[in-house]
Amino acid sequence: MTDRPQERRQAQRVDASLKLEVRLACPDGSEKVASLETINISSSGVYFKSDHFIEPMTKLAMDLELQVPSAEPGLRPEMALVSCEGLVVRVTPEVETEECDSFEVAVFFTQIAEGGTETLERHIELLME
Repeated sequence: MTDRPQERRQAQRVDASLKLEVRLACPDGSEKVASLETINISSSGVYFKSDHFIEPMTKLAMDLELQVPSAEPGLRPEMALVSCEGLVVRVTPEVETEECDSFEVAVFFTQIAEGGTETLERHIELLME
């Protein structure tokens, strides 16, 4: 019998290459903006690649560009923008090193703009079809 680690995620996670704009507050009050691409997504979080190390527990503001089913049956999917905030819960590798030029970052959503959760769920359903 094989012992598998228990899955802790509540939401369905799907592979998705989406445009992601991340805004990170700087100590001087300014904001860094990075355009990235996701690896996968769920209604509770997002996983993406970054060329910069982002410290765990960092708060991020993000905009996700999602494809969702058209409101009218038979028409092509539409694009929707979801603004949200999240907390970095994991970074791989766990420490910044000079040898590493790519990091995988897991973010848990802490706030999603009104209607955004429904838009995320519609996008995930579209990907699963």
